[in-house]
Amino acid sequence: MTFWKKPTPQQLDKAIAKLIHPQQRIYFFNHLQNPEWIEPLKNKGYFQNPPQIIENTSQGTVRFPMWPESRYLAQMAKHKPREVLKIALQIKSNNPCVHEDFVDAALQMPSQEAGQLVPKVKTWIEESLYSSSLLPEKVAALIVHLAKGGEINKALELARILLAVKKDFSFNNQEEGSTRVYLPSPKPRIRFDNWDYGQIIKKNVPELVKVAGKNKLDVFKMLGSLLFNAVQFSHRDEEIQQLQEENSLIWEDGSRYWRYAIEEHPRNYSHDEIREILVEAVRDSAERILEDDKTKIGDIVSELEKRHWRIFHRIALYLIRKFSEVDRDLLIRKLADSERFTDSSSYEDYEYAHLLKENFAQLPIEKQEQILSWIDNPELDLNWQEDQARKAEWVKYWQWHKLTIIKDSLSIYWRERYDNLVKKFGKELELSDIVSGGVGEFRVSGVGSPKTDSELESMSIEELVAFLRTWEPNSTDPFEEPSRSGLGSALARLAEKSPERYAQGSAQFQGLHARYISNFLRGLCQALNNQSRQQQEIREFDWISVLSLCNWLAEKSEELKKSQTIYKEPSSNWLEPCRTVVDLLGVGLNLDTIAIQFNFRNQVWNILRLLTQHPDPTPEREMGYHSSNNSYSELAINTVRGEAMHTVVRYALWIRRHFEQIPESEEHLQRGFDEMPEVRQVLDEHLNPDIEPSLAIRSVYGQWFPWLALLDPLWANQSIGKIFPQDETFSNLRRAAWESYINFSGIYNNVFDLLHEEYRYAVEQIDSTSIERQKLTHTDKGLAQHLMTLYWRGKLNLDEPGALARFFELASDTLRGYALEFVGRSLNRTENEIDPEILNSLQLLWQKRLETACNSTERSSYATELAAFGWWFGSGKFDDVWAIAQIKQIIELTGKVDPDFLLLERLAVLVDTMPESSVECLELLIKNDKSGWSIYGWQNETKAILSKAIQSTSGQAIKTAENIIQDLGKRGHWEYRNLLPPSGSK
Repeated sequence: MTFWKKPTPQQLDKAIAKLIHPQQRIYFFNHLQNPEWIEPLKNKGYFQNPPQIIENTSQGTVRFPMWPESRYLAQMAKHKPREVLKIALQIKSNNPCVHEDFVDAALQMPSQEAGQLVPKVKTWIEESLYSSSLLPEKVAALIVHLAKGGEINKALELARILLAVKKDFSFNNQEEGSTRVYLPSPKPRIRFDNWDYGQIIKKNVPELVKVAGKNKLDVFKMLGSLLFNAVQFSHRDEEIQQLQEENSLIWEDGSRYWRYAIEEHPRNYSHDEIREILVEAVRDSAERILEDDKTKIGDIVSELEKRHWRIFHRIALYLIRKFSEVDRDLLIRKLADSERFTDSSSYEDYEYAHLLKENFAQLPIEKQEQILSWIDNPELDLNWQEDQARKAEWVKYWQWHKLTIIKDSLSIYWRERYDNLVKKFGKELELSDIVSGGVGEFRVSGVGSPKTDSELESMSIEELVAFLRTWEPNSTDPFEEPSRSGLGSALARLAEKSPERYAQGSAQFQGLHARYISNFLRGLCQALNNQSRQQQEIREFDWISVLSLCNWLAEKSEELKKSQTIYKEPSSNWLEPCRTVVDLLGVGLNLDTIAIQFNFRNQVWNILRLLTQHPDPTPEREMGYHSSNNSYSELAINTVRGEAMHTVVRYALWIRRHFEQIPESEEHLQRGFDEMPEVRQVLDEHLNPDIEPSLAIRSVYGQWFPWLALLDPLWANQSIGKIFPQDETFSNLRRAAWESYINFSGIYNNVFDLLHEEYRYAVEQIDSTSIERQKLTHTDKGLAQHLMTLYWRGKLNLDEPGALARFFELASDTLRGYALEFVGRSLNRTENEIDPEILNSLQLLWQKRLETACNSTERSSYATELAAFGWWFGSGKFDDVWAIAQIKQIIELTGKVDPDFLLLERLAVLVDTMPESSVECLELLIKNDKSGWSIYGWQNETKAILSKAIQSTSGQAIKTAENIIQDLGKRGHWEYRNLLPPSGSK
């Protein structure tokens, strides 16, 4: 046992005289290990004025100053718990660091004393404004500590506050008279972030259950209450009121979708969602209780079923299934519950379906017959369905699902009835088909096929076409009735599976419903894509027959356009088949094998020509797209005419590839569009704003400009003014083409030679003020990437007045910073050695940018740009002495380097050969960490740098490292003291 002496009055006065200096105060309390000083210091006025949070609203920062006195008390609590408790009960501070220290103190006290601090801790939790502290984690440990010591009621009292699930009062429920069709669901709120909440639940709650003894059920009830609130507060007030008025035994909570199975299952959603976290906590706590005492299953199920929400009833069924041998009567009662069984929902809860499937055969005969009688003569609430024929169809659909669950246990008679239902609805179901929800679950009405895939596959092409032509949907079942959509999907699968067979007969599909043709061609297109990815081998493909069908479709669209009915046939929409034709041609023109043969050039062009005149996109559709701020390039590939224009360029490249393979190829290639005048004609037509005002179509020219320049350099050069007009009248057309070019085209030197004036024009349009007010657009970033790449290649000169120089004059700090970051990222991605001339060129660029910043009267407007040098430094591509000198200057100028992790990782490497410079950079970085938060993310690298510097032979590096450790200690980071050598070792 350790004996401590009380300080003498002289010792006390001498110590207090020195404590007026903050550094000595910190050192004193961190080294004081004698609990007998508590009372004398308290009598002298210490332990009464903890620091408060320091907020700097102008800088948007907040600091939580550490209090050496509270750290000392936390260490002494195990020796003097009552004295420390008295001080803690008097403390008034909003500082989480102070709160954490006193919770640490409570963890050192006996549970009875620690329990007296619970009201205080509850107040700290409720009044805390910041979720970044360690307070929740420490309070969770305190809850377990209290429970272990027999203070279970105090532990639960504290747990209810810490883990409380609250209503989001900022969420607006539907206002009276509101006409909104869709209202989002509210989200329950907790006191700190979901991840930390989940970690506490997983780490501390199991231990709490373990030590709760006879109070385990109270812990379970508390968790159930939290889950109830999480589900309740995920619903709007009017939804809950409606459920209360319906007076149902089980309230629908959507848990079939957000929690596929109570057990662990790959189709469950993210475990970071509050409801999911608590479902697992309730489940696991119940399991632990039952593992210790299985007779509690009735009490637990009863407690769960007091709650109306479906999720609680599902957890009860899960437990009954897991402990199925414990109470067979309870299991039978749940399976033979007529209200649950005759739920008119078309899908089952995972737990009930599996429980019934696994136990039906073991049920008493009378219970089996009872369940089968419910299937035979169901008493379903189908008041929502007025049509009697549809109602009867729905009953059969429901019977089909119910019998699927128990199909493996059916008698011959019932199996025959089930088989008849399978034949009626077209397929035999598995249990997973009737358990809805979870990840990847997406159910759409009307996706059933009147024939199975195997039945359709067994038909000849003639029989299949005849069936498609004559079959009409029944339209009686509201969910998965056989439909054209379902039949079309089956057709797509057949075409993808056996493309040779169906391509040969494709001409016979002319005249069928648009949905069938669209799906059929989509299946062939997918098969060709599979071939190109080497996922499928297609030996023959009858393009004559396929092109015949495509040509019929193109002519059909032309007829509809002339009669102005192309958008007036909702039941047979012809837009999708036309888009599919263009997709199919695009794939066929690009294939290496089984590509469209060159002698079909005229047939292909006839189809393409018609589809380049298609009315989609209409001006109305384009206007709607403009209002949603989407890219016109995106619109182009989702419209018939837009994708047709893309395929015109693919068609031209297809012709060029053919010429490259013939003996006199050079002559043909030099003739450019003279060898394909049909392409030039269409391209010229759609460049005329009077004929083609669409911005989506203009974007196609920008995206393909490098390839247009390849196909015919003269045409491309002569058309630049049309593609990228500088007349303000056509500014939108230019913007559509330029944004598409800059965002989606590669960067080619020869193309820059053609477009150098367009780059200069684009730079002159930079509005630095608007860029500062919002995030950089893709086009902003694209322009920076192009210019930096061209400079890297030597195509742009910084000394000459041109696009690059003007870019750095006009661009905002954010955009300039992105440009230098892009260079740095490129350096990091380059694995091979970089040409010294390129590195010299980049160094020259950097030195000019640094010189400009240093000469500026507003250096803060260069902070982001200069900080981006961190990417360059982290690449390790430059001379280390030069690079580290730049880093020092940057930190002195701006106080930061981005990204700091790359900087520190590189310093941790360089400290071996450059200890003085490396540790000096670290010192500068730490001094400029004004908020004090960054150091927490630097710990590993900081320790590595300091450790190596102290072990080096450089006296200056050692001295600097020791100074850093002392400075960090003053800030409360004592963990670095271990890096210092023992006294006298050096």
